[in-house]
Amino acid sequence: MFMSKVLVTGVLAASCVGMLTSARVMAQEDGFKAGNTTITMDGYIKFDTIGVRTSDGDFIADQLRDMYIPGATPVGGQDSEESLTMHAKESRFSFKTNTDLGTGTPLRGLIEMDFGPGREMLNGTSGTNRAAVNLRHAYFQYGAWGFGQTWSTGLFGPAILESLNFFALSEGMFTPRQPQIRYTNGPFAIAFESPTTTAQVNGSDTSLASLKSEFGDGLLPDVVTRYSFKAGNAQLALIGVLRQLEVDGRVSNFGASSTPTIDETETGYGVGVAGNVALGGATELKFMAFGGSGTGRYSGLGFAPDVVVADDGSEMEAVDHVSLNVGLAHKLNTRWRTNIGFGMEKADLEGDKLSDKSWSGLINLLYSPTKSVTVGAEVKHGQRELVDGTDGKQTRLQFSAKYNFGA
Repeated sequence: MFMSKVLVTGVLAASCVGMLTSARVMAQEDGFKAGNTTITMDGYIKFDTIGVRTSDGDFIADQLRDMYIPGATPVGGQDSEESLTMHAKESRFSFKTNTDLGTGTPLRGLIEMDFGPGREMLNGTSGTNRAAVNLRHAYFQYGAWGFGQTWSTGLFGPAILESLNFFALSEGMFTPRQPQIRYTNGPFAIAFESPTTTAQVNGSDTSLASLKSEFGDGLLPDVVTRYSFKAGNAQLALIGVLRQLEVDGRVSNFGASSTPTIDETETGYGVGVAGNVALGGATELKFMAFGGSGTGRYSGLGFAPDVVVADDGSEMEAVDHVSLNVGLAHKLNTRWRTNIGFGMEKADLEGDKLSDKSWSGLINLLYSPTKSVTVGAEVKHGQRELVDGTDGKQTRLQFSAKYNFGA
């Protein structure tokens, strides 16, 4: 009996070794190697506790408490509301690949998921608090060419202020993450990106949230360019967007006075600048500014619509808008740091109940006892105003604990 057990154990062990050898999977200090591909994993676990107070009614959906969204601040003179939200949905994981094709040019890939802050829950807060897995990035690059879904080419990483909120300052942020084909040559990048047009009926009532209709009818992709360069102590980027806006169908907005049908096209364009300026060894000035016509969805989590449609469907116009944010990042010492920032969005609209402008400010204090762990507190206050002057505010007090892992 003993010999039989030894024999079986030996066969199983040999089989396992054989399978691992045939797959050529080997542990590395920087990941795992399978064939000619090195695979690494990283990500973070983040726990958020967020107290929110709104001045004019509650959010249209509880999930909007998860993060600050400029177009979701309730307005309209109702009673103030208070809530406490605790979640870990910003947590994420990613796999990076590096394949040696023997050409001297590596083939690199990235797949990243999170758990969808702001998304519908698969189970409520009284149960298991499950959240849907959300595709963030699925992108690969060979040489100068990249393919897949990732941040829009106009996003410039060095200009992003560190914040506990999911989208930092939100206003003024170049926010789309979408499918694209990108070509990069040194400091210059150009991409053909997925064309989606957001539309609002002129008579829509956005008091609860600036909800918009989305249309994917365009045949031509959006063209997004970025030129990055250094000037003294500054890292800077110039950004350009050119679009064909097309709406073919019925525009149905929440709170709209009508649901017109339209088949029209317009041209959209936008220009921007972003930067990071070192002000000594411990302080950085970070900023983004973007404006144009028909490019509302590219800024501030889509605060402004790309186009506005007449109540009777007789015409469609591209919406002019401007946005910006600016902030200071300061390192107090090797473990403590703080950030303070301001952002704004402004749309040129005529419908009385459409969102006209939004602004917010934040200040935080962050502590990293080790490189892998950060805890912090942040106060954020934002205000949204409609064209007719009706406004509403939200104030958020957020505590977070974050553990970075992986390569």
